[in-house]
Amino acid sequence: MNILYIQHVSVFGGSSRSLYELISNLPKDVNATVLCPKGEFSDFLESKNIKTLYVKGVPQFDNTRIGFYRKFRWLILLREVYYLPFFILAMFNSRNEKFDLVHVNEVTQIFSLIFGKIFFKKVISHVRSVQRVSFSWRNYLIERILLKYVDILIPIDETVKDTLPISVPSTVIHNGITLKNLKVDKRNDKFTVAIVANFQRYKGILEFIDAANICINIYDLDINFVVYGASYNKNKSFKDKVFSFFGFREDIETCIKDKIKKYNFKSNFQLKGYVGNHNEIYNNIDILAFPSHLNAVGRPVFEASFYKVPSIVAIKKPLNDTIIDRITGLIIDEKDAKDLAKKIIYLYQNKNELEKMGLNAFSKANENFNSKKNTEKMYQIYQTIQGDS
Repeated sequence: MNILYIQHVSVFGGSSRSLYELISNLPKDVNATVLCPKGEFSDFLESKNIKTLYVKGVPQFDNTRIGFYRKFRWLILLREVYYLPFFILAMFNSRNEKFDLVHVNEVTQIFSLIFGKIFFKKVISHVRSVQRVSFSWRNYLIERILLKYVDILIPIDETVKDTLPISVPSTVIHNGITLKNLKVDKRNDKFTVAIVANFQRYKGILEFIDAANICINIYDLDINFVVYGASYNKNKSFKDKVFSFFGFREDIETCIKDKIKKYNFKSNFQLKGYVGNHNEIYNNIDILAFPSHLNAVGRPVFEASFYKVPSIVAIKKPLNDTIIDRITGLIIDEKDAKDLAKKIIYLYQNKNELEKMGLNAFSKANENFNSKKNTEKMYQIYQTIQGDS
């Protein structure tokens, strides 16, 4: 079975990590090839001897809850139009590889779905982001495209599935982590709260810093705050300058460093940069903060769960397959640093609750986020789709 995976981003973030976890656990009779832009992720794939095809960029149409087009954001489509001919050429050339099916790593890649179906007939698409739910021409158009060009959608959890059109076939398969690489060995001496995220505003990193200020400077608590992540885009090309001018991209790294300097954290707040080793991250923390603006549970939450580390997550109505409030972690309001600080302080002062939630999170993670088991589910879908006439 020859499968073409299409990834739209070049950085090695959550969606890239999840794709790699899937590919690395596939049976030996599956030959995986990844089409993606040149960058961190492609370099990583090459280091793992995974075949990679390159493209200038993968065009998208973003209708997610946080990224949908409005006002000046419509101008972003100019970038997608620019990428389109390069992408079509890359897809046309890849016909020589005789792929049995195409697996698109995010449903925003509308053109990947269309040309995947045109050139290779069988198309599967992951849905990793909460979609925008509205009665609009955009949602109607996307539903028509999905019905025509996708064999099945794979939402990563029930929360994401609830935002998809019910007319399109879908099956939830959670992201996963490879357990054989995991070694639980708690090392931190000081109570530590961490956020694992690239430097982007919607990750909630500014609220994380504000919450640290409340805990350290206002309540005078001996808590260590750590950021595992780095600047999302350090490229200063003409395109980046145009995006910054219209407000599509900001120098969030400067905002972060200015806040840290303003609050005068000293040794209680640390920027660790990108760390690829899960053991190094989660063995050194007591709480994971996930205060994103996505109204969703991200990959770091279940990664932490395997280390018996509970999470504090910004989400309105979580479903039980990801996080259960006061059972596997705590829920907070979006963009609310005070609420985040309040929940951190609660767990800091109630170590028994912290430990209990960590154990419950570990149990839930084993149930839903084992890469080997989830890859077997995906492989069964591949076989079914490949066998359909």
